[in-house]
Amino acid sequence: MQYDAGDERWANPPQPVAASDQTPSFDHSMVSEEYERDNRKNPAPKNGISFSQALLASGHEKSDGKIKLTASSFMEVGSYAVFLIVLVYVAFAQNSIQSYYYTKVMNDLFVSSSGNNGAPAFGSCTSMDNIWDWFSQVLVPGIYWTENSNSTDNENMIYYENRILGEPRIRMLKVTNDSCTVMKSFQREIKECFANYEEKFEDKTMVADGSLDAYLYATAKELENQDTVGTIATYGGGGFVQRLPVSGSTEAESAIATLKANRWIDRGTRAIIVDFALYNANINLFCVVKLLFELPASGGVITTPKLMTYNLMTYQASAGTRMMVFEGIFCGFILFFIFEELFAIGRHRLHYFTQFWNLVDVALLGFSVATIILSIKRTKTGTNRVNSVIENGLTNAPFDDVTSAENAYLNIKACVVFIAWVKVFKFISVNKTMSQLSSTLTRSAKDIGGFAVMFAVFFFAFAQFGYLCFGTQIADYSNLYNAAFALLRLILGDFNFSALESCNRFFGPAFFIAYVFFVSFILLNMFLAIINDSYVEVKAELARKKDGEGILDWFMNKVRGLTKRGKRPDGPGEDATYEDYKIMLYRAGYAEKDINEAFTRFNVTTMTEHIPEKMAEDIADEVARTTEQKRHYMENHRDYANLNRRVDQMQESVFSIVDRIESVNATLQTIEKQRVQQQDGGNLMDLSNLLTNQMRNREATRRQTITQLADKKEE
Repeated sequence: MQYDAGDERWANPPQPVAASDQTPSFDHSMVSEEYERDNRKNPAPKNGISFSQALLASGHEKSDGKIKLTASSFMEVGSYAVFLIVLVYVAFAQNSIQSYYYTKVMNDLFVSSSGNNGAPAFGSCTSMDNIWDWFSQVLVPGIYWTENSNSTDNENMIYYENRILGEPRIRMLKVTNDSCTVMKSFQREIKECFANYEEKFEDKTMVADGSLDAYLYATAKELENQDTVGTIATYGGGGFVQRLPVSGSTEAESAIATLKANRWIDRGTRAIIVDFALYNANINLFCVVKLLFELPASGGVITTPKLMTYNLMTYQASAGTRMMVFEGIFCGFILFFIFEELFAIGRHRLHYFTQFWNLVDVALLGFSVATIILSIKRTKTGTNRVNSVIENGLTNAPFDDVTSAENAYLNIKACVVFIAWVKVFKFISVNKTMSQLSSTLTRSAKDIGGFAVMFAVFFFAFAQFGYLCFGTQIADYSNLYNAAFALLRLILGDFNFSALESCNRFFGPAFFIAYVFFVSFILLNMFLAIINDSYVEVKAELARKKDGEGILDWFMNKVRGLTKRGKRPDGPGEDATYEDYKIMLYRAGYAEKDINEAFTRFNVTTMTEHIPEKMAEDIADEVARTTEQKRHYMENHRDYANLNRRVDQMQESVFSIVDRIESVNATLQTIEKQRVQQQDGGNLMDLSNLLTNQMRNREATRRQTITQLADKKEE
């Protein structure tokens, strides 16, 4: 408040009274604007900063370990909350349960269903004949579903709704007959040797009738294919390809019959891949189907279905426009965060990377930038592929590049969402209750590291034992990778004991019992004990620390501050005196001591004089400030008082226990003395009896001797 220097009342303002030395220093847990005005006559020193100043500050940890939340950190939390909402929308707006149902419908049609004439389902194929039967009785009726359903629709539509894009392709890869060497002992009986698939062993020579495309080798570049990962090996993108017509089941059946007659699948065949793509206009989704038959060198068939559903035309209609807006906001946030982190790195140099949450920020930004790049790439790839399919009249539709770009984008996007939610712990850990998880893990990190080494030794010892002992008969232990995951599932209770027992009647049960005893009973409980001990220590440590104020606390404090302003007494009337205003303050709930100190500080001596309105406001501000300081003082020292009271109670309990111990000790000493006295008395009586008996014996002997001598004299 600015006072007019020409006013006679303020020409010679009184000097402010110095505060008492006993006024405690107050620790504010929140920096914000105080309930003060600039127009005070003698303003007291401010313990906080204004809201505008707080915007330039940053949250940090105080010397006593208590987190100080500033308005800047509040803005940081608010901005990150908006960023998280935008990220979640961008990540999930394109996903719907329709994708799952679309994939399930196609899986039921081509993978789970079996043929009408006894052909097995896709996953039940075990021989070459089963593959041919599946082609003719499951694949062809499924692709040409419209013809088999007696539909009047001229277009080839599966279930009336799904348009097949391009010609379905059956691709075969084989190896040469000299890809391995027959052992010398069997070379006379076995002339040919076909190894498992490797690209260097791939047979690219012409098969049978070279006039047909199915008997000519096509490269991956010509087919626009990428490598296919299977159970046994990774197969290249080339091969011998039989294209089925877009419409016409009779022609497709004839082509498959010709391939079977010419033994298109033979001993050297190692993989057969069926791939095609579908589009459903009702839900604007593409389904890319790839069905893999692997024919390993050991014989038999291993099947791997891959059905992937994507939304390749994202930016359509109003939803697409909204998606573009949110993606633009997301890119803006990422750009802002990048500049923010660069400034922070410039200030702190290499020390910046020593903080865990800084590394989380770097990882989040790195994956976010990768997501933006992959989003652009997959959108461009999908658009180009769809346009290419439409331009070539729906005759050729290779979607390998689309699936590769989509899968990479989805994987990186999932990482971004995961890291973004993990970062939420940075903001909620201001409160000591919320920080227990991170503190427990941090404190137990060293012990967990040592335990991990010990656990790894036991775990991999059992994994290798299971692989060597049961690997030839149990699928879960067929290789070291599967054995490791089988043991992890065993910890969770997912195991097949009967298979172990059937495989080896001695080592199966012994392996199971030993693993359960050492890992489940001992090592797992050791791990829980480490976590529990660290948690108890963290709990005790946090109980001694002050609880930092979170966002909700900050907001509630602001609301309480506004409420207190509303409870201040009304301004004094025209004829009100200092005494009248003092009574008004007292009725407003302020302590009389605080009111008197405020009047003394403003050098009010005559209570009957008229109180100016400006003076009343200043006195009210001073009383409110003093009351708020005392309230903070009581809150800050409440924990100390509780701890002091508990220490006193413990001291009294200890003294009481010591007194009882001394009383018991005195009683025991008395009992011991009585026992010793009784024992000493008994020993003296025994000694007296012994001496008496000896004297009696001597007297009897002496008398006997005298009697004998007397008898001799008489004789």
